[in-house]
This record gives sequence, C-alpha cells and structure tokens, in this order.
Amino acid sequence: MANKSRRRRQKKRKPRSGHPAGNPAPRPVSIASTQRDQELGSLFAFVDWHREHGVLPDLLFVLAQLQAFFPLYAELSGGAAVTSMDPGLIAEHVELLEERDPDYASFFCAVLFEYMHFLRHTGRWSGTEECHQVLHDVLYHGILNEDFSPAG
Repeated sequence: MANKSRRRRQKKRKPRSGHPAGNPAPRPVSIASTQRDQELGSLFAFVDWHREHGVLPDLLFVLAQLQAFFPLYAELSGGAAVTSMDPGLIAEHVELLEERDPDYASFFCAVLFEYMHFLRHTGRWSGTEECHQVLHDVLYHGILNEDFSPAG
C-alpha cells in the first residue's frame, strides 16, 4: 500500500527544471542588440541586392565601410536607426572627412549613397521622403566633393 501512495504522489508532482522558483523570466533584449541584429540582417540583404543592382565594384570594401559606419552613426545620432539617417548629421560627418581626405570622403559618400538606394528599393527606408531627398543630395554632392548644406 505504501508503494501505491508513493506512486500517486510522484504522478502529481511536476518535474523540476530550471530555477527552483519556476522558470526564470526571459532576459530583456537591449535596443542596441536588436539594432545590431537589424543592421546585420540588412547587410545580408544588401549583399544580394548589390549583386544585381550595385554599381560599386568591390563589395568587400563597401561592406567594410558600412560595418565601420553603423556603430559610428549610432554614436553620432544617439542610437538612431541607419534606416532613417539624419541628413544633417551625415553632412557634418562628410565635411569632417573631406577636410582630412577628400578621396576617402568621396568613396564614403558613394558607399552610403548605394546603401541608401538599397534601403529605398527594398522598402527598408524608414525615414521621411524629405529626409531621403536631402540625404540623396548630401551624398551626391559628397561624391563630387562639392559643398552642400542640407539647409539649402
């Protein structure tokens, strides 16, 4: 009889796993981590898009530029998404690059110009139409090493 009681108690018990007080709460996902995941996913999609639509010849250099730019933009913008870049911040950055190395500034603008077109072409651009047009102008003039202010 004792064996039957023990079996009934064992059947009623839930198996213990994880934290003694129950399953632990899921870890919160940081915004920065989510943003990095989105950026990485966007780079994978960019590679496919670039094969068909890209104009810059060396994809590895383009990817290296974008990978270096994403954390820099996050720092400059206070963590804003690269899918809605602020033309004013980009213009300031391009001006600094042009002071140091005009050829590099031109290449940087060409890379970002192509990435911006990728975002728009694939529906990933999350900024306004006006921001897209102003950013387009900033980068276009940056490729040519021409002065351009987003304000006009």
